[in-house]
Amino acid sequence: MQEEESPCRPERAHARKARYKEVFSAVKGVSRPQRRTESVAITFDERDVEVILHPHDDALVVTMQIANFRTQKILIDNGSSANILFWDAFIKMSIDPDRLHPALMPLKGFTGDVVHPASVITLSILVGMAPKTATTMIDFLVVKAPSSYNAILGHLTLNSLKALTSTFHPKVKFPTDSGVGEIRGEQVLAQECYDRGMRHEPRVVAAIEAPKEAPMLGLPLS
Repeated sequence: MQEEESPCRPERAHARKARYKEVFSAVKGVSRPQRRTESVAITFDERDVEVILHPHDDALVVTMQIANFRTQKILIDNGSSANILFWDAFIKMSIDPDRLHPALMPLKGFTGDVVHPASVITLSILVGMAPKTATTMIDFLVVKAPSSYNAILGHLTLNSLKALTSTFHPKVKFPTDSGVGEIRGEQVLAQECYDRGMRHEPRVVAAIEAPKEAPMLGLPLS
């Protein structure tokens, strides 16, 4: 009996090893797409400035999707910890004001004045062009104040997207499962926002009130 089993043991061991390799390979194959975004190298080179007018000192102003609206005139501000959605843009999105919640954090401006936005809302953003896109949910402080921008994205959102920015090129790049996605800055809109901002005098940020009339639809937001 023992003599009959001993020749089979190497075969069983070989079968177990083969099965282990098969399962181990399958597990490795499943985990690779999850690690791909972490290993993508993001760089900027001369190809990124081929259509840029130089010299320039334009801000990084981009277009992306906010809550299913293609939204223009979004300022990328690495120095800000807050994401801001201005009231005019919020109205054009026709979002139910009941989704607004009281804001718990104050907002500090360039002059050092501290204002208290009355509301905050969580919305989705979609960046990039298919198939190299990324999406995330972020909290916007809804501010009723004059602005040449529709929204401002701060460094917390950039960090959540693992994004890198370059004002020289100007671009935002971020990793995706399909490679490096990017958003190109729009120089014409950046200059337009700057000119409009210089024509407006700064005003005190007012508290947000529920609109008395039905919100206007706006797609895209310009």
